[in-house]
Order: sequence, then C-alpha cells, then structure tokens
Amino acid sequence: MLCRPVTGTAPAREFWGISQSIRYSNGTTILSANSGIVDTGAVPDNNTGLLRITSAQLANLKSLFFTINGVSAKLGLNVLVTYEFTANAQLWPRALNTAIGGTANNIYLIVGDLGTPSGEGFDFVNGYAFLERFYSVFDTANQRIGFATTPFTTATTN
Repeated sequence: MLCRPVTGTAPAREFWGISQSIRYSNGTTILSANSGIVDTGAVPDNNTGLLRITSAQLANLKSLFFTINGVSAKLGLNVLVTYEFTANAQLWPRALNTAIGGTANNIYLIVGDLGTPSGEGFDFVNGYAFLERFYSVFDTANQRIGFATTPFTTATTN
C-alpha cells in the first residue's frame, strides 16, 4: 500500500482530501488533477439523485481509472498510482434500489457530477462504493491516506 499526503488545497484539506484525475477507459480525461475527498457521504436525492442507464448502455460501460498523485515518504519520489473502477463497481446495488426511492429493476450509476464549478478544491467524493472496493488507510498522525486493491476490487457481483 502506498500512502499519499492529504491535499493542501482548501476546502478539501479540512477532510480526508486527495488530489486525483479520472479518465475513461479510452483515455478521455473526465477530471483533470483536482482536489476532493474520500468519505462515505450521502446520496443527493430527488427520488434517487443518481444517473440511470439502460441494459444496452450497461453492456457498453467501461472502467474508470482514478490516478492519485502524491509523494512516497519511503522512496521520496513523486509517484502516480492508478486504480481501476470497473463498470460493475460504478453501479448502485439493484437489490437496494427501492431503499433509496428507486425502481426495483432500474440500473443506477453511483458516479456523477457534483454540480459545482471544477477547480475550487472540492471536485469529487470517492465515497461508499469506492471504499467497498479498496483497502483504505487513514493515517491521522502523518496526515496521509492510502489505498490498496482487495479481492473485491474487480468483483463482478453487485
């Protein structure tokens, strides 16, 4: 596991803030290197507040790649670490659809736009679904955060 310092960018630095970029599997950048937080958070809701896709769209959904930038304290090197968030990892568990006011058989995404201007220090939340797929270490004493893959990182169950 490689730990990286908490970001110095406000307001993300007031939480478990990190800087990261996100790209789609074809290389298209979705988010340039910006700051955000790692937190279980809450789902914004107007029924679900989540994006809905069809089965055909699900069949074409590709992985997202999260690149988290930091400095390895042990090596003293600038290190880029990329974590794959598979298509299945991007889905809300269908068994819980009705618990959030959704329709039982709909397919909802847990990745979406926060609806705020980018580049202001709070551009994303790596939340509950992300934290389910990766080991996470919150090193309070050294103000670092670390991630590592688990047997469930690329699981196809939802």
